[in-house]
Amino acid sequence: MSLDNLTIANRYSKALFELAVEKDQTEAFLTELKQLRQVFIDNPQLAEVLSGSLLTVDQKQEMLRTLTDHASEYIQNFIQMLYDYGRMSNLVAIIDAFEQRYDDSQQIVHAEVTSAVKLSDEQAKAIAAAFAKRVGAKQVQLNQKIDPEIIGGVIVKSNNQTFDGSVALQLMNLKRALINN
Repeated sequence: MSLDNLTIANRYSKALFELAVEKDQTEAFLTELKQLRQVFIDNPQLAEVLSGSLLTVDQKQEMLRTLTDHASEYIQNFIQMLYDYGRMSNLVAIIDAFEQRYDDSQQIVHAEVTSAVKLSDEQAKAIAAAFAKRVGAKQVQLNQKIDPEIIGGVIVKSNNQTFDGSVALQLMNLKRALINN
């Protein structure tokens, strides 16, 4: 029976996260995993090379050692296990799921804020604080996006929640109200 990527990511990330909590190393694990994820994102064929038949086992092991050279023993063992079980193609999804578990445990929410112009640091902090209060998070990490078509105001999106305070929406609502009257 073949498992889908999401199932694999959830199972492996859960086990790794539980180990990180047990060893009181969640932040350290997350830091190391993010660095590994970036290597795999920057080199999209890496997982395929490690899973394919172009290299010998010794060459693949040398690549793994190079990848995990500065990682903790736990992360080295984890990457070796993924390699041994033929799960290198699932690594990025596993790391994403681990990060989501970490964020959930720390009540961190990631959100995208869209504005017509670049927000100042003070504006971004105020929006993050207001959004954190609204969604019950301890911390909101904002990714800023600029879209002049919203005219003014902001749109904040996170997971399945959208808060639209754009001038474009207000004008559209005003237009509807005028048409209906």
